Amino acid sequence: MFSPMLAIALVVLLVVGGVLVGVAGEPVSRTRVERFARREQLTITPGNGDHVIRYLATTRRWRVVGLGAGIAASLLHYLPGEVRFDSSIVFAGWFAGALVAEVRVDHLRHGARRAALVRARRATDYVSRATWALGLVSAVIAVLTAAATLAGAATGRAAPDGSAVAWLLIAVGIAVAVRLVQRRVLRRPQPLAPNDVIAADDAIRSRALHVLSAGGTALVLLCVSAQVAAAHPVAVSSVDLSALRGVFAVLVGVAGWLWATGSFRTFTAPAGGRAIQPDALR
Repeated sequence: MFSPMLAIALVVLLVVGGVLVGVAGEPVSRTRVERFARREQLTITPGNGDHVIRYLATTRRWRVVGLGAGIAASLLHYLPGEVRFDSSIVFAGWFAGALVAEVRVDHLRHGARRAALVRARRATDYVSRATWALGLVSAVIAVLTAAATLAGAATGRAAPDGSAVAWLLIAVGIAVAVRLVQRRVLRRPQPLAPNDVIAADDAIRSRALHVLSAGGTALVLLCVSAQVAAAHPVAVSSVDLSALRGVFAVLVGVAGWLWATGSFRTFTAPAGGRAIQPDALR
């Protein structure tokens, strides 16, 4: 039977979908390029501007797709009883889109002869040590939360259900997936190109690693919050626990956004640095 709630949800999806399609198809604005350049301390030139614009367009497109999927999943989760959005589900969709975006980003093109810069790219060239460690730290927190849940169950201070294990696996899986994508971003080929283009490519890696570190950590910590709820600590009422989770989600979201948009000066290879030309080695 076609319920009123289903009709409302369908209208909401159509409206939101239309808005998101419009946003995804808009040209990359000058303001967005300038904001990217300011965060990465990058000088935009005629030579590297297109590379930056392609990156911004790709990431926006896939993040919008993920956001739309998250909104749809959130609505479906509560139907047919009510029309409601769950911020955690919506954020999870957005972040899934962000992960796909970094895999789909357009690489620098090789010239007629394949050649690449020869230098070891380290994570700390693009992000601080603390930022790179966020994913590992959040995974450790998830494991420690699981250990505390087991201890609480053994002492009668918690009554966990089966979802506590599921949330642990999800949290660790997210941390592993994020680290794999980060390594893909870090090791992405960087062919020989003018210095301004190399600087833009390094800035793109830096911004991607910032977003992946902060967003992935926020998502893992939201899973930790769900772990705690699934543990059903006897000393905390379900109402109080729900309120605490709401406050925690807001704090995690704000902290993640601030960390993701932080600035970091990327290292750029000096002009005339060593290069390898695979065609010449055959």
